Amino acid sequence: MATPVKIVLERLVDPGQDAAFRAWAEGFMAAAAVAPGHQGTSVLAAGSGGAHLILLRFASAAEFERWRDSPAYRDALREADRSSRPSYDPQVRTGFETWFTRPGAPPPVPRWKMALVTWLALMPQVIALSFLLAPLRLPFLAGVALSTAIPVAMLTWVIMPRVTRALDGWLHAR
Repeated sequence: MATPVKIVLERLVDPGQDAAFRAWAEGFMAAAAVAPGHQGTSVLAAGSGGAHLILLRFASAAEFERWRDSPAYRDALREADRSSRPSYDPQVRTGFETWFTRPGAPPPVPRWKMALVTWLALMPQVIALSFLLAPLRLPFLAGVALSTAIPVAMLTWVIMPRVTRALDGWLHAR
């Protein structure tokens, strides 16, 4: 079974080019969405200075490489240069390390730290949801779907960005 792959790009938006960058990002996500093996795209504001992280997920490294080698990808990056500039080379990641990727990259976070932080962020949600969903007596599949979808969404968009920012010094300590 192929391992999903994520690419992380950071773009620094040029002053006064926010609208042009947003239009580019929407077009980039639309172009990626039709690529074989594409599983999702996110664009996140990464902080001050107009920095934005673009995360693309593909079902396998081979499908990602086909997208990366396509004229659509190369054209899109050339287009991005009209409103932004890259802050570092794109990074390819698999698994949870996407949550722990810091702009500029090094050093990598040890896997035991990734596992510990993810578990500590996930456990309170699982406990809370088990109490909240129990009285609803949902059908099994609906209960499992909710009790997994909610924590994954919360981890991805709310909890892990804050936790990894708060623990940055410890996570990336040499």
